[in-house]
Amino acid sequence: MKWLGLLAFFIFFEAHSDINVERHDFQFEYGFTYHTLVGTQKNNNSKGRLTSPQYPFWSAAYAYRFSQNYAIRFSGGISFVRFDEPEESEATLKSENKVLNHYEVELIRKTGAYSKFGIFFRQQAHPLYFAKTPTEFEVVENSFYESGIHLSLSQRRRIGLIWGLGVKGYLLFPTEGGDIVTEAGYGGDAYARLGWIGPLGTTYQLKGFYLYSSAPNAEVTFSHEQLGYSFLINLTF
Repeated sequence: MKWLGLLAFFIFFEAHSDINVERHDFQFEYGFTYHTLVGTQKNNNSKGRLTSPQYPFWSAAYAYRFSQNYAIRFSGGISFVRFDEPEESEATLKSENKVLNHYEVELIRKTGAYSKFGIFFRQQAHPLYFAKTPTEFEVVENSFYESGIHLSLSQRRRIGLIWGLGVKGYLLFPTEGGDIVTEAGYGGDAYARLGWIGPLGTTYQLKGFYLYSSAPNAEVTFSHEQLGYSFLINLTF
């Protein structure tokens, strides 16, 4: 009878652990990005291209798993960018320094041992590039709503080497009008992660990523590309 009681205790203990393991996940990220910005004005058919050196960004996220297969994730971040003036142009570039923010909420469903599916909504700032006068160009910052899906593959272990891959696709809409009018557009993200998880549930990863956003049906058509890398720390319990 004693061994039956002991067996029942361990069965109950294991089930309790499965319910509570990885319920909370805090993530901190620091990295660098390169930005490429292309702008076209339909009224005068002017077009320009700007690039930036690498600039830093910070982001943080919190995910809460409220059932065996479902979780909700909140995230936000800030990045800095300074665009260089095109060498082939004699025009002056105004407002080349920008601070870009983003905020996101995502509902995640576990679809397999390695796969997840998410639906997300975020607000993200993008820079726009246009000709203010024939001899002066300007970069402005516009905020957009973005909504789409997120597909990911990742390995989860108690300890050892881990990896992850993911893609996002979304539609974007301007949050408000103004002198520079843009309409609905589209975008996508892709990333890869590789790292190590320690015995205390702390994960260290290196990440490479690429983001593309565009509003092709706009008074000012823009495309914004980001190519970067970062270091991530996750605390999971």
